[in-house]
Amino acid sequence: MASTAQYKCLRCQSVFQARTADRARGWARYCSKSCKAVVQEQRTGQYAQLRDSEEAEGQSTVFQGGFGEWEDHKNEKF
Repeated sequence: MASTAQYKCLRCQSVFQARTADRARGWARYCSKSCKAVVQEQRTGQYAQLRDSEEAEGQSTVFQGGFGEWEDHKNEKF
């Protein structure tokens, strides 16, 4: 069985349980993917840049509609 320990999230300070091997690799610094994503966005600003460039071009980052041919197979009966 893998050994685990309690750690504090670097963003929200909540306590979570993670494997010590993951922590040694530099992983398990955040309690969730959303906490990691917030910190990463603050550091890089990539999503804000994408959103700004798409707004300038008149595009939208919100997907609307179905998935087209990729999802059409769900309606088929075998």
